Parts: sequence; structure tokens; C-alpha cells
Amino acid sequence: MEVAAEGLTKAAGLARLCEHLGVAQAEVLAFGDAPNDAEMLAWAGHGVAMANAHPEALAAADAVTLSNEEDGVAAVLESLFWETGG
Repeated sequence: MEVAAEGLTKAAGLARLCEHLGVAQAEVLAFGDAPNDAEMLAWAGHGVAMANAHPEALAAADAVTLSNEEDGVAAVLESLFWETGG
């Protein structure tokens, strides 16, 4: 179970944090797998759903990575670091 204040979403929280830090929406990479991640995945500059994600998260994402059990987040981050020479 997740509990949050009415009207508070992961997307709203992330947007507020980015505004505070001066990070552009287009620069945000977000990962998710649950229905409550869908809005955040759609908001992010690049939203990535896990292969085993709920259909709402999959539909909202720009891309799909490996499942949680297959270290999907790590796979995306590693590919980004290799692309940038990091």
C-alpha cells in the first residue's frame, strides 16, 4: 500500500524537485513499473518502463527495459554511460 496526500503524485514531486534544482524536464530519465508511475513516466523527458511493468506504465513510457529481476535499470544506465564514454 502507498499513501500520499491528495493530488500529490510522483510526477508532481519530480517536477517540483527539478524546478528547485534547475533541471529541465527534457533532461529527466525516470523508471517505473506500477500504475502510479505512469504519470511520472509520461512527464519525464525519457520515461522507461520495466519489462514486467503494469500496462499503464508500459503505455506511458518512451521505452521498455529488462524486468526488475534482470536489472533493467542497470542495463539502461550502463548503456548510457557507455554511449557518453563515462
